[in-house]
Amino acid sequence: MVQFNTRANEILLKLVYYGPGLSGKTTNLKSLHAMCTDTQRGEMFSVNTQEDRTLFFDLLPINLGYIYGNAIHLQIYTVPGQVQYDASRRVVLGGADGVVFVADSSEAKMQDNVDSLSNLYHNLNANRLNIKQIPFVLQYNKRDLPDAMAVGVMNRRLNFRSVPYFESVASRGTGVLDTFLSITRETVGYTFKKYHLDKKIKDFDEMLNLIESNVRSSMRELPPPSETDPAPAPAPDATVLRHSNVSVADLVPGKIADAQELLEDALKSNMETARLYSELKQAKEALEKKNEESSQLYAQLDRANQDNLKTRKYLEGLVQNMAEAVISFAPDGRILTWNMAAERIFGYARPEIVGRNMAQLMPDHLVGELEQVVQQVSRGQVIHDAATTRMRKGGLAFPASITYAPVRSADDRILAFSAMVRDTSQTQALEDKLVHSQRHEALGRLVPSLFHEVANRLTPVLLESRLIAEAAMEPHQAEQAARLVQAVESVQSLLQPLQTVLNPPAPNRTPVQVNRLIQEAAALVEAKAQRMDASLELNLDPGLGETSLDATLVLQALTNLLLNGLQSVAGSPAKRLRVATRATGGNLQVVVQDTGPVLSEARQAELFDPAAAATPEALSLPVVDIIARQHGGRLTVRSQEGLGNAYLLELPLEASPAASPAAPATPAPAGLEGRRALVVDDETFLLECLVDALGAWGMEVSSSARGDEAIRELEQGSFDLIVSDIRMPGLSGVELFDWLRTQRPAMTKRILYTTGDSFDAKTRGFLEGNQLPYLGKPFDLKQLKQSLERLIGTPIDA
Repeated sequence: MVQFNTRANEILLKLVYYGPGLSGKTTNLKSLHAMCTDTQRGEMFSVNTQEDRTLFFDLLPINLGYIYGNAIHLQIYTVPGQVQYDASRRVVLGGADGVVFVADSSEAKMQDNVDSLSNLYHNLNANRLNIKQIPFVLQYNKRDLPDAMAVGVMNRRLNFRSVPYFESVASRGTGVLDTFLSITRETVGYTFKKYHLDKKIKDFDEMLNLIESNVRSSMRELPPPSETDPAPAPAPDATVLRHSNVSVADLVPGKIADAQELLEDALKSNMETARLYSELKQAKEALEKKNEESSQLYAQLDRANQDNLKTRKYLEGLVQNMAEAVISFAPDGRILTWNMAAERIFGYARPEIVGRNMAQLMPDHLVGELEQVVQQVSRGQVIHDAATTRMRKGGLAFPASITYAPVRSADDRILAFSAMVRDTSQTQALEDKLVHSQRHEALGRLVPSLFHEVANRLTPVLLESRLIAEAAMEPHQAEQAARLVQAVESVQSLLQPLQTVLNPPAPNRTPVQVNRLIQEAAALVEAKAQRMDASLELNLDPGLGETSLDATLVLQALTNLLLNGLQSVAGSPAKRLRVATRATGGNLQVVVQDTGPVLSEARQAELFDPAAAATPEALSLPVVDIIARQHGGRLTVRSQEGLGNAYLLELPLEASPAASPAAPATPAPAGLEGRRALVVDDETFLLECLVDALGAWGMEVSSSARGDEAIRELEQGSFDLIVSDIRMPGLSGVELFDWLRTQRPAMTKRILYTTGDSFDAKTRGFLEGNQLPYLGKPFDLKQLKQSLERLIGTPIDA
């Protein structure tokens, strides 16, 4: 009968394998036992008396999860096959929850099957069990016999309830598991419905399917039997219990005792012993598991203690090495702890200050502050970043920011107070510097605007001086014009580095011989080198061919490198400058090495930063760095005692388009004579200079001081090109371009912009986004003419 073990939270079901002698009941149990995995396999017992033997197999709980908080536990029994051992059969059958009848398929054994089935009926009645109600499954075993009866015939003779039946060869394990799964499913289903345990299960059939799935997953296939030993070997862990060889014949005649009762008592005693042995084994395994868990918990506790110790040491180290002073003190002001930062900030070593009063660290007029802090923090408040003044050892006062907090015990009592002290003297110094820099920030914002205005005013002066120099006829006038041009160009040279920094130029690549550019740069600085009595040595690789670079920008960068080198060797005993070139790894390298003093790491970090430049000359290296990066290269420096400073300029070694057989020849610049041009600029002086310059080159020129006037000119006639400023009152150069894009789209390819604020993000975005040519102010006649010739040679449909 089903048992509900509330202590172990399990439902215990009893299954009995019944049938005639040698039908295969014991073989079924041994096969099941062999199929179980190690974690599921229970103990197998053989309970013997002198006259008969029965087999008891305990199957561990099946993993079904929890059903009403219980697991299902199965105990499986066999009964003696011989009918004469009816007392033992009846005892074993008592309390059965499900029965498997194992029939012998041999034709000669059919009557034994019928007799055993009839015996099952009587013994179930003796145990108050109904064969028509109890879960019941038939197994037709030994289907491999040559005289095995047809299944239909056996069904007609034995299966009076039309219950599930299975064919099997138990010695090979065939059909054993299917039989077991069927009786398990039938028994669990019947039991749950009988005791109304199925009411709260949403899908009862799904639960039964889960039982079957879990049983299959906990079983394994038996290996095929060998020809010499087709039957499964006895289980190695079988336990035999004997009852002192008690039998009916051993009873003394004349004593008042019932032999059947004694036999039943003996069998029950052995079965109970087997059950208790199984429980004892389970208890032992559970105890061993608990011991193992305890060992693991102890190991975890030990690791936790070690981790706590490491954490404590880490926190102590963290507190000791904090930048702020961390001090704890008692309610009476006595100092309890003192970290390394407190020693550094206050000047007191830990032994000489611990135990002293916090008032020792305060000016006399602030001694009352401590009492107020203790009162506030005692109420559980935290005082954040209180600005105050503290005293160093020796009586020097300094500004400080202090955070006070309570130090609590495990029961939340306030034991002491903590003070985190930050020395803010450096912060105040930085704030003073910030205020100073903010005062100059507005002035810094004026630089781009002032540069724009200077560029606008310098451009017409530069153009006019060039026009005067070219038109001058008398020697005296020519000399005056030359001096004027020189003066204006000197102003332009001062602005050029700043213009490069504010407005990094886009390279206009053409085939260039870098060695030739170095020679030109050396010629430009030769006079200065002679005045300094410095030697300039060139070691140029003759195998360097042409590469695609902007000759003007690269010449500027090379000249700046040489001038920087001369400036570096000015105070050195050996004034020597060496320049070398080579090609390696797809890069063209130019090395400029001087004999100047070694540069510190801090100085090297500032060399290429425009913001660190204090003089116009200091912008020379940042300009070189910008030009290198605009070409996809880089500039680096290496400084070493005894060797001086070596500057390495690396540029991509790109084959010039003319060197490629597939590249078309570069067209010659188109002539400007006879072309019609429209000049737009709100600066009257610059507008007049541009008109004069273009007219001197044979062009027919119209001019407008505003963008809307330019549109009217464009509506009345056609032009070959447009020269326009960007920032103008009324209609700007950007709005003029928008009008051209819709009304005269072809002219968007023939417009040259002049601007003094191309460093402005919006202006630069407009020019680069539309890929428009432009001249940054100030510019000279040569740059203007070259730009116009390139523009007029650009196809309209390009």
